[in-house]
Amino acid sequence: MSPHLRPHRRAKNRLGKESDPTMHAIKRILFLTLSALVGGCAFHHAPYPMYEGESPLADTAVFSSLDERATQHEVATIRSVDGKDTPRSVFPVWVRVLPGTHHFTVHYSTNYGIGAGAITYKYAELPVTVVDMKPRHVYVARFGRTAQGVSVSVEDLGERPRYGIHTGGGVNPKYHPVEF
Repeated sequence: MSPHLRPHRRAKNRLGKESDPTMHAIKRILFLTLSALVGGCAFHHAPYPMYEGESPLADTAVFSSLDERATQHEVATIRSVDGKDTPRSVFPVWVRVLPGTHHFTVHYSTNYGIGAGAITYKYAELPVTVVDMKPRHVYVARFGRTAQGVSVSVEDLGERPRYGIHTGGGVNPKYHPVEF
């Protein structure tokens, strides 16, 4: 069953009062843009570790919510792994985990637009379970639009695949390959 895409709703401020949705959307976009500029997307240079302690990279697996085959503008970030939230200041697009079965929550948003003075988009929180993740493998979420909303499947790219994240743009693009 596909989760329905929901329009972004009015946010409540810290005092519990409704805030202006236009201002909320503008603040969100400014926050994400400034975070990317100031941090240089440093949090995307390598998969964010979501396990305790030290472990050799060769003993880990990587899950990515960045579907490089996407045919439309969409943003998918990983919000939690096995019930543990990812840092709110980061919301990574790829994470590193130990082998085994893992449960991810992916925040998928699409249909960005500007209308009537407001920035609009639709989103869905997608539960994703990957069974028996193997060390040195990369698993990528693949998103599909259906009449009911959005669907997600996971592709195992195999052991030590050629995969990475592109950051920056314009005259300064950088490619960050996954390492094991």
